[in-house]
Amino acid sequence: MLHEMSGPVVHGRGKGARAGFPTANLALKGDETLPPYGVYATRVYLSGGVYLGVTGVGSRPTADDGPEATVETWLPDFRGDLYGETIRVEFLLYLREIRRFADMGALKEQIDRDAEQAKAFLARFPDASGYLTFSPEETRALAARAAERLRGGSVLALRGDMGAGKSEFSRGIARGLGITGPVPSPSFTILNVYDEGRLPLYHFDWYRVQEEDELFEIGAQEYLGGEGVALVEWAERAEDLLPARRLEVLLRPLDGSTRLITFAPAGGEINPLRICSVKD
Repeated sequence: MLHEMSGPVVHGRGKGARAGFPTANLALKGDETLPPYGVYATRVYLSGGVYLGVTGVGSRPTADDGPEATVETWLPDFRGDLYGETIRVEFLLYLREIRRFADMGALKEQIDRDAEQAKAFLARFPDASGYLTFSPEETRALAARAAERLRGGSVLALRGDMGAGKSEFSRGIARGLGITGPVPSPSFTILNVYDEGRLPLYHFDWYRVQEEDELFEIGAQEYLGGEGVALVEWAERAEDLLPARRLEVLLRPLDGSTRLITFAPAGGEINPLRICSVKD
C-alpha cells in the first residue's frame, strides 16, 4: 500500500456531480501528509462495504484551478450519499499525473478509463502492493529487503522507462543477496552472473535484444527459474520467454527522485514484502 488516509466526507463545489461523476471529498487536517500529486487506484472502506475508487490528489485544473490541494474519490460502483461519513482510503496504484482537460466531459471520459485500468490491473494482480522511495538509496534499500525473502527459482521482471530506477533496484537486489562487488548494467553482454551471494544472481538486460533467438543462443531459458534469482531489466523485449510464475516489478518516476515501485506477483509467486516489514 502506498499511503492511507481517513476522515469525514465534506461538500465540494458540486462540479463533478453535475458532470456525472460525483466524488467524495475528504476533509484534510492542517498537518496532513499527502502522497505525490496524481491519480490513484484506491480501496475505499465505507460503513456499508469496500469499494474500488479512483482518487485524485492535488489541484483541480479542469474544474476550478484552485490553489489548495484536495483529495477527491470517485466510486464507480457506489450509488448514494456519503456526506458526513468517515471513510478510509488505501492508495494502491499510481495511474497518471494531474493534468487539464478541455472540459468536464473529457475529464469524465478519462476517469472512466482510469477506473477500467485500475480494475484490470487489480484483477490480474490481486496481491499487488506499491511503495514510494524518495532517493536512489531508498530504492536500493527497498530492493535489498525484498531480496532477503527471495528463493532459488525466483524471476523478477523489471518494467519502467529509461531512468525509472531499474539499475538502482538491481543493485539493491544484489546487496540483499550478499553480493558486495560492482553491479554494472549488462547492456552489451545481456547477462551478468554473480555467484558470491546467498543465491546466484542472473542479471539480464534485454534492452538491446532484437530477436528472442539471441537469448536462446546464450541459454537464457536455463537461468529463468533455475537455482538462483533471475533479474530481468526491460523484460518486455522478450515477453514470451518469461515464465508464468514471476514477480512483476513496475518502476515509475514521480517528482524529482521519488519513485513508485509496485510489486505484482503472477502465476502463484509470493510478494516478498508482504511477509516482512520494510522498516525493519
